[in-house]
Amino acid sequence: MKNEKITGIRSVDFKIVAKGHGVVNWNGPTALEVQKDSKLGKMNHTMPKLRGYTNFKGNESDKGFKYLKKPTEIDFKKTPLYVSQNCVRHHLFKAQSFDMHYIKKKEDKNSVKNLLASITGLVRGYVVPSTQNKRTSALLLEDFVDQLGNGNFEQFSVAGKMDEETGERNNNSFYSKTTFGDTEYISYGSLSIEQLQFISLDKKFDREAMEIKTGEGEEVAKLIEEYILSLDSKGRTPQATFHENCVRNGTIFEEGENGILLNDDAIAILVEETLRMLQELSIRQAKSYMYVDEIVVDYNDSTQMMRIKHDEGAIQTTPSSEYAHYFYAKEK
Repeated sequence: MKNEKITGIRSVDFKIVAKGHGVVNWNGPTALEVQKDSKLGKMNHTMPKLRGYTNFKGNESDKGFKYLKKPTEIDFKKTPLYVSQNCVRHHLFKAQSFDMHYIKKKEDKNSVKNLLASITGLVRGYVVPSTQNKRTSALLLEDFVDQLGNGNFEQFSVAGKMDEETGERNNNSFYSKTTFGDTEYISYGSLSIEQLQFISLDKKFDREAMEIKTGEGEEVAKLIEEYILSLDSKGRTPQATFHENCVRNGTIFEEGENGILLNDDAIAILVEETLRMLQELSIRQAKSYMYVDEIVVDYNDSTQMMRIKHDEGAIQTTPSSEYAHYFYAKEK
């Protein structure tokens, strides 16, 4: 059993400050209390995503009906606006977000190879439904939570059918929204060196990134190496090496799996490319926008997960050691 102490950079953590205006990630129509004489129907109010918000007051009538809140019963400091990490991930990898549509057949290995040798395959992760081939994401992102609380209630109307007797518009003509002015978000994220370093090509532990035959492992490794090299601008030497017995450091029996190991240069290039994509991230949708204004990075060589979130004064903004080695190749 090889049980060396894991040292070096375990994760690359970061804090993101983003700015924008309006709501880019709506939650949808929400049932709220309205006045009896109001033209607004219960489902005619649209809410953004608010952390911790519920539309129920918490008390019930004698018949067991839950009372609804009014549209104005919101504390934007206690239940702040947020952009979900799922929305952010979609826009971060937007260029490749629809490519999974073309990977359907088990026999179509070339498309899976190209998927694996991409930023989606190496960082974002994926699942191929027809084969259950999967790659766990190396990127952890938290929701982007607003700090300003500039929310307000707005009522709108559209041209609707007029009542012939009263000359008034019907209920479908009126709707309301909880909208926002300027926004400023804070989020945290992390890149797992363990997930970046190793790519499983084996069914043994149910994490096979793609199915391979004898001799194909080296071909896939070369494709990945060429892709990572195409991202580099500093003359580094990224290596992706296929082994038939990649073992996790600390295992008892040293029984590993087919897979590909990336060297430190390859990991560094993927880290820098991901940070570049985050720095350039912007979202424009629903007549609103958001963009990343600042990123603070921590090359975390401690055992404390997300150190930057707890003690920003203790972070390492540049790599001060090698990346941690979680896997090693052992001859069978």
